[in-house]
Amino acid sequence: MTNVTQIHRGKQPRRPHFVQEWAELRGFIKAVELAKALDADKSLVSRWYSGSTPNEEHQERLAELFQCDREAIFRHPDDDWLAKFFRDKTDDEIERVKKVLEAAFPKKTGTGG
Repeated sequence: MTNVTQIHRGKQPRRPHFVQEWAELRGFIKAVELAKALDADKSLVSRWYSGSTPNEEHQERLAELFQCDREAIFRHPDDDWLAKFFRDKTDDEIERVKKVLEAAFPKKTGTGG
């Protein structure tokens, strides 16, 4: 049974992404604008906007167009800068940043505070 035919060989598994958010951040308001910039079919981009995952080749092209790394399209643009910020920090630096953020944004208690 080592010669089993694989259905949908090469099909990208479904993975949540933020292509539409990255596109809007870079000024591509409509799917057709992104399709033109990528020289891709607009129905393909529409499928991405509906949740289909771009294949690896298109992930690379999107990353180049959006000026980010390929994995960034799987993070919201607002989260991406934070991931980059913390990438080279030590554990001590991360703890200091957490303390600053917790002081600046105290947890709400639900009692009007």
